[in-house]
Amino acid sequence: MKKTMITIGAMAAALAFTARSEEAPDVEAEKEESPLYEVALEMDLNSAYVSHNRIFSDTPNAQYDAWLQFNLPERFGWVAVDVWANQELYKRNSSRSRGNGGKQLGGFGEFDYEIVYGNSIGPVNLTASHLWYTYPRCGWGSQNFWTLGAEYDNEFVVPSIKFFWENCHGHPDDAIMIDFALSRSFKLAEQLSLKLVSKTTLYTGPYARHFSDGEIRHAVFGGWDNGVALSYALTDNISLGAHLNYLYKLDHRVRHCEGWDSYSSGGDHKAHAGLLYGGISASLSF
Repeated sequence: MKKTMITIGAMAAALAFTARSEEAPDVEAEKEESPLYEVALEMDLNSAYVSHNRIFSDTPNAQYDAWLQFNLPERFGWVAVDVWANQELYKRNSSRSRGNGGKQLGGFGEFDYEIVYGNSIGPVNLTASHLWYTYPRCGWGSQNFWTLGAEYDNEFVVPSIKFFWENCHGHPDDAIMIDFALSRSFKLAEQLSLKLVSKTTLYTGPYARHFSDGEIRHAVFGGWDNGVALSYALTDNISLGAHLNYLYKLDHRVRHCEGWDSYSSGGDHKAHAGLLYGGISASLSF
């Protein structure tokens, strides 16, 4: 699953759209600043794969993201298509046939696809999407989500919320998870910025029952993830980044994803109250 609260490309695009909308009243200038389409490519190398406060893998992995956005006329917002993949690096040459990875796909165990619509109302950036999580190696089939996200853009602390409603077999209709986040950005130099993020995920009763094999029958928070990220703009189109996070896992019964045999702690998860993980990234946009 994707680890971001609101897809990074969607957040950046929404912020960019707001800036463009508020800048120049001149029509020609606005046209020049609003291209018909925008493309963003990103690659991350991480020490673990954490999504919605759940640990999918505590071994090195690579994640790839391709974002294609079409800007609509005037203030009608934008639509985008996003393709995301996770590769378990330690399984790159593995012959294991089970689990999320393996020799046949070179460690690629997850491919996600999303269609997104975004717009801004004043300082509030909104997104709505249909999201597919697919797992070609572990027999889970796919998960289908409808999502709604909102972010209040300001100069101090930026709050955001995103609702995920799962619409597929195996879960009741009210299977919902909600991501919450607070972030603060600082400009350290002309090309260097720092961002602090604190986030958590609330699972409703149906999700909690599913993830805990029936042990939990009420809504529960999966964990508390705090991180710091640095971004350095090499050029107007190329950026490098690094992040370091600490996940405090509030309940061991929902915090691990047992279906992935890449999780290596070996069964007794109660003794591990947290996970320190990090990574580096490179992105290209045009």
